[in-house]
Amino acid sequence: MSDFLTQKPVILASGSFSRKILLDSLGIKFQVVHSDCDEEAIKKEIISSSKIELAKILARHKALAVSERFPEHIVIAADQLCVIDNDSLDKPGSHAVAIRHLRLLSGKTHQQISACCIAEKGEVLCQFEDTASLTMNELTDEQIESYLLLDKPYQSCGAYHFEGMAKWLFSHVNGSEDTIRGLPLVPLANYLLRVGAVTLR
Repeated sequence: MSDFLTQKPVILASGSFSRKILLDSLGIKFQVVHSDCDEEAIKKEIISSSKIELAKILARHKALAVSERFPEHIVIAADQLCVIDNDSLDKPGSHAVAIRHLRLLSGKTHQQISACCIAEKGEVLCQFEDTASLTMNELTDEQIESYLLLDKPYQSCGAYHFEGMAKWLFSHVNGSEDTIRGLPLVPLANYLLRVGAVTLR
């Protein structure tokens, strides 16, 4: 923490290494606490045609689960969905599934939706979301295999690390890189200021 900022105690309710790096870049101090939410169970309970609403609901569940355990902290939670043709792709988790995901995305346009929720004392202070649209080049099976062996993006929605070598995979990107990586920083910073979690000196 520098003389530029003052803040309340902050928790990032996410085990994502990318989100930790992104939040670190804002210069605030925080601890990481996993929400331990059963995302698949929550998804099965939700009947919604809106992928944005689904991402917001998941982020809210994560934020409130941690906020109830740490009521004196500002809790930041996020959820990300990779959406193509109104279907969402989960983290592949394995090489074989990642191949299927990249074959599906090859030559097409898809969206990365990042939803965030900020909570305190078991209550939601605010929610927001941002969407980026990405068009992937036509990829051969050999190119997909080579990329996956290089970046190993098996825990990333869409089966690519945009912060790494994945930029070579795309012909067009419309949106924030922070959103693609799972934590839209400019709106997050503004909402943290708005709710009084962080102040500028």
